[in-house]
Amino acid sequence: MILTISTVFVIGLSLTVSATDSNIPEWVKNNAKWWSEGAISESDYITSLEYLIQNGIIDLPAPINEVTTVQTKYSDEERAQSFRVTISNIVQPLPVHFFEKFAFASSDFTDPNDPRGRVYDFREINPRFYLESIPSTDKMHFYDFVAKWMDSGNSLNEFDLAVDILDGTGAVIQTWDFQECEIIGYGAYLHDTTFVYSYSGLQDNEIRDRTNFSCVGVSLKTP
Repeated sequence: MILTISTVFVIGLSLTVSATDSNIPEWVKNNAKWWSEGAISESDYITSLEYLIQNGIIDLPAPINEVTTVQTKYSDEERAQSFRVTISNIVQPLPVHFFEKFAFASSDFTDPNDPRGRVYDFREINPRFYLESIPSTDKMHFYDFVAKWMDSGNSLNEFDLAVDILDGTGAVIQTWDFQECEIIGYGAYLHDTTFVYSYSGLQDNEIRDRTNFSCVGVSLKTP
């Protein structure tokens, strides 16, 4: 006959053990029966189990190592916070501008609806990307630059563009350095999808603009 003794939280462990009936003293069997009927306290029942363990009548199962997952958390100073854009190799220099979003356009090699299409595919001959922001007066020089490209078509010289990804202190985490770029599209639109993150932080519609670029080359740089 096999007697199975089960209890919970014995010396901090959940325990289920088995032993042959002939090895277990009668008083322990009685304690198990009385405890199940509520006739004795849990401490009395635990005492009988400790007796079985200490005398080698039952063996404790090997403990299972607890596995914990530690989620790394970054402060606002440590994590990426903004995109700083510098346009160079042009006749009239432009001031630095900040944008809310920088993303690669969908690759020819991926489904345009696949989020993975927003990464740079190394097979791309001409990397394409876009910048988004809320239109504001501090970007007037940038809008003038875009307007010249709209009016002049492809007659303007190509330019270089660098996107710095900055942390909360303004330090550069990485830089995407694009060469020989041109503006291939621009537009402003009403963003009225309320369940998507808003740039303004308000639960309301907002006007955004997007500028599309196509370049000849790109390199990734780190400090």
